[in-house]
Amino acid sequence: MEPYLIITDIDGTLAVDHQHVSPRTVAALNRCMDQGNIFFVATGRMYALAKIIANQVGPRAGVIGSNGAVYDFGGKRVHHVLGETALRAVNEITESHGLTAFYFTDDTVYYTKTPPTFVADALRVFDKGLTVEVKEVGTLENLLAHKDAITNGIVISPRDSFGLKRSMNELDASGLLHVSASNTDNMELIPKGIDKATAIQELQKLTGIPAERTIAFGDGMNDRGMLQVAGISVAMANAVAAVKHIAKYETDSNTEDGIAKFLERYFNLPQAHVN
Repeated sequence: MEPYLIITDIDGTLAVDHQHVSPRTVAALNRCMDQGNIFFVATGRMYALAKIIANQVGPRAGVIGSNGAVYDFGGKRVHHVLGETALRAVNEITESHGLTAFYFTDDTVYYTKTPPTFVADALRVFDKGLTVEVKEVGTLENLLAHKDAITNGIVISPRDSFGLKRSMNELDASGLLHVSASNTDNMELIPKGIDKATAIQELQKLTGIPAERTIAFGDGMNDRGMLQVAGISVAMANAVAAVKHIAKYETDSNTEDGIAKFLERYFNLPQAHVN
């Protein structure tokens, strides 16, 4: 059998609760890799946090992190960065609307000013003994000292949808970066011309696996691009309507082993008996 490239989003897709992959899904993915297929997680998460989830599947699982700005291949890590001009624009526009942006390297989160308490609570995911640092740098110039390592960022605004929308529109109009969202209360900041789709297309070239043998699973708005470059695009039952509209297939939700069920059917795998 010729190999397939299998790509899954994490939150709302692969992970049951943002932190764990179910035993049945782990078993199905490993049986697929046993057959010679290649598996990657693809997420807006920074590399270090994406790697934690990939490791639950096993050492053969690859990582596409930071919405395509970072990925593994052949023992090397490929990076695309936001760059100084985009960082200056993000800082100016978000601050003008009273929002706080968080900027990611592979293993560190930077921000320039203390966020509101309800936004800081969203960062608690980084406070679980993970090898991720969260640093307040205070000024834009201090932030720019890390410009060659910052791959992407996020703005979380659960209480100011108007300010978030204005910021998204202004940054999109600037043409300096790619703006997306994984949820209605956030804005994903990605290097210009980069998203999960571009990373997958680069991997298709590197592996020689064409789109028609690429399977992609997703649920959120920032998954649309990668579903469009996969010949076998699968929306989760819990996916937003725009994702279901472009996907060729639909499977059960992330809490119902949707990925495992699809792969078991597609590759005719026996269901694993897991405890």
